Amino acid sequence: MNEASAWRYTMAQEIALHYRANPKVSVVAALGPVAQGRADRYSDLDLGIFWSEPPTAQERRAIITRARGRRGPLFPSPKETGWWSDTYEVKGITLDVRHMLVQTMEHLLADVLERADPALTKQQHIAALLSALPLSNPAVLARWQQQAAAYPPTLGVAMVRAHLSFRPGIEQEMLAERNDLLVLYESFCTVEKHLLLVLMGLNHLYYPGFQRSDRLMQQMPLTPPHLAVRFKQLFGIVGIDPLAGVYQLHDLIEETFVLVETYLPEIETSQARARFRAR
Repeated sequence: MNEASAWRYTMAQEIALHYRANPKVSVVAALGPVAQGRADRYSDLDLGIFWSEPPTAQERRAIITRARGRRGPLFPSPKETGWWSDTYEVKGITLDVRHMLVQTMEHLLADVLERADPALTKQQHIAALLSALPLSNPAVLARWQQQAAAYPPTLGVAMVRAHLSFRPGIEQEMLAERNDLLVLYESFCTVEKHLLLVLMGLNHLYYPGFQRSDRLMQQMPLTPPHLAVRFKQLFGIVGIDPLAGVYQLHDLIEETFVLVETYLPEIETSQARARFRAR
């Protein structure tokens, strides 16, 4: 754990005491870059609070007051989701606190692990859970992490099927030849995200968000060669022109089709290929 992570983790332990004092709180955990030991001077402190019963807004505000937090917004739970979030500041550090019912976490794990639900928001909760550090009730957190560690192959198939879809490549050729770079680079970002989601399914990785994508790509043994470098080249960072960037991106798409056909032959790719190659 680096220095920026270590002192934030110490703060997390102190703040966790205020949540643990509420008998409705079952589990408190440190999440995000702090739990992963790679925080930097820009990092917030992410906490996960798991409740046996729904917390009231008054309970959440009271805990922030006891922690001497400078109060930020309390975000209500979207209808029937069973989770809430708070943002506040303590000693100059922003805390992002995610509240969730224990029952909601159990249902979410069942949806993803047993029913292969590829919803990205659900996977993001699980990705955060895998690297979480316990601040109370470590046995429950360890049980959840053990469940989540077994990535179901059916989820990988569902992810690839959901995201192996690309617009006709000729559209990007047109934008490059017109030098319409704002729209072209926006389309590059969209395609890169689709490629990463397909590759997450191939590599059995839960979706963690697109921040720090270089680190995400380092965890993938199955990718087109030199993926991170080639992604950056698309935007002219190392000196290739927009049309060359288009052709490089198209090569990455074709190589990804080959990976899918090699490692997930049960997935039919012909329709997606035909759409991408349409003139």
